[in-house]
Amino acid sequence: MAPAASAPEPASDWSSLFERLPVGAYRSLPDGRQLRANPALVRLNGYASEAEMLAAVSDIAREWYVQPGRRAEFQRLLGRDGAVTGFVSEVVRHCTGERIWVSENAHLVRDAGGEVAFYEGTVEDITERVALQQALARSDDQLRLISQQFPGVVFRTRVRAGQPPQFEFVSDGVRELYGVEPQELMRDGGLLQRMRHPDDHEAVDQGLNDARLRAAHYTAQFRIVRRDGRLRWVLGTTNLVSQGADGDVRTGVILDITAEREAAGLRAERDRAEAGRRVTTALLSRISHELRTPLNAVLGFAQLLEAEPGLDARARQWSGHILSSGRHLLALVEDVLDLSSADSGELRLAPQDVDLAAALVASWTLVARQAEAAGVALQPLPAPLPGLRADPVRLRQVLVNLLSNAVKYNRPGGQVRVEAQRAGAEVTVAVVDSGAGLDEDQLARLFEPFNRLGAERSGVAGTGLGLALSRQLVTAMGGRLEVSSQPGIGSRFSFTLPAAAG
Repeated sequence: MAPAASAPEPASDWSSLFERLPVGAYRSLPDGRQLRANPALVRLNGYASEAEMLAAVSDIAREWYVQPGRRAEFQRLLGRDGAVTGFVSEVVRHCTGERIWVSENAHLVRDAGGEVAFYEGTVEDITERVALQQALARSDDQLRLISQQFPGVVFRTRVRAGQPPQFEFVSDGVRELYGVEPQELMRDGGLLQRMRHPDDHEAVDQGLNDARLRAAHYTAQFRIVRRDGRLRWVLGTTNLVSQGADGDVRTGVILDITAEREAAGLRAERDRAEAGRRVTTALLSRISHELRTPLNAVLGFAQLLEAEPGLDARARQWSGHILSSGRHLLALVEDVLDLSSADSGELRLAPQDVDLAAALVASWTLVARQAEAAGVALQPLPAPLPGLRADPVRLRQVLVNLLSNAVKYNRPGGQVRVEAQRAGAEVTVAVVDSGAGLDEDQLARLFEPFNRLGAERSGVAGTGLGLALSRQLVTAMGGRLEVSSQPGIGSRFSFTLPAAAG
């Protein structure tokens, strides 16, 4: 058998490797002169041969690097570390002057005496890579400018299974929404995950993972806890851009929807209250109608009993109590019925021009006996009084209630004053008393139905419905009722209604 062919002996000076390297390789002196250049480096610099290039290059520091001082930095790193890796610089093709970007790896070689003899290294043309990076940077700058106009967080992220996301871009909105800096998120991709509310964390993670497996769009509403401890509701949405071996690239936005969630909660609460109010109104209306029929019968028989000629004094006193209590109860029923009608919008009104002076005189007549018994006087009415546009019956109902209250809650020897003033297309009427007045807590609860603010213990008759009903009646007539009061001085109840057309 023929002996097996033996492998050729490698060249002892590695010249074949030097010649065939796909990247530039060189040997140069510290002063910048070139000693050797492989074919790849010769081509990179635009020359036809190594000899032509070596003859042309005399000082690489001055002739090659675009940025001043770049060669000095290269030599400084070599002197400190003995080698440099990935030294990126903008240079010129020595023969043509065209600007390109290169990445250098180099080491220094010392002689027997320890002095630097020469440098050896490689040079790779990375112009396309730098151009792509610069394009991405410009794109990011443009995206950042655009995203500054967006009320939320805009992001681009790379997602790999089982790993935190790697944010490649995040807008400045993350600072306002989350209270973190964009740079923090770029360094720590799991930061926003850790800021999710614990009760929402698992569901959002599951949704994001499902979206990744299905390469699908994902949207969710969830809570976050800012660094300052404040709770916010956010809407997050993300879309797939591309898939690759190094992960999925996704873009998305995160919006603050706290105000919308709170508004939705308030609307739901309002709707529940409105539904409850409608049920209550319907119940009160039904009860009022059901009570009015037997009450009228009780009052009728009490009046017949009182008119009986042979009735003794004791029985007549009892019938008087029945009539008084029955009328009070009937007034209460009527007030409840009116209140429920006004509250439900079913109150029937017949607005017309009304003589305010006549309405005030008629209303005071109804409370005059009560005022005389309490020692309260009505000051003379101002003249002339402007006309109003209102339902005459409902206006008198409001005036009687306000005047009656001004008498009942006044002090012995007190006074009641009526003011009226026209301003444009409106007239404001005020009933002012010199009573005990109301504090802030009482004012806050003043128009609550059946709430007499403790007056039920004073012996003063009342139902706690008059002011609530008066406000509803004034509102139904297109006006508003307001109150101001000072403890120890008195109260001022005023209502504003449209002025008469004449």
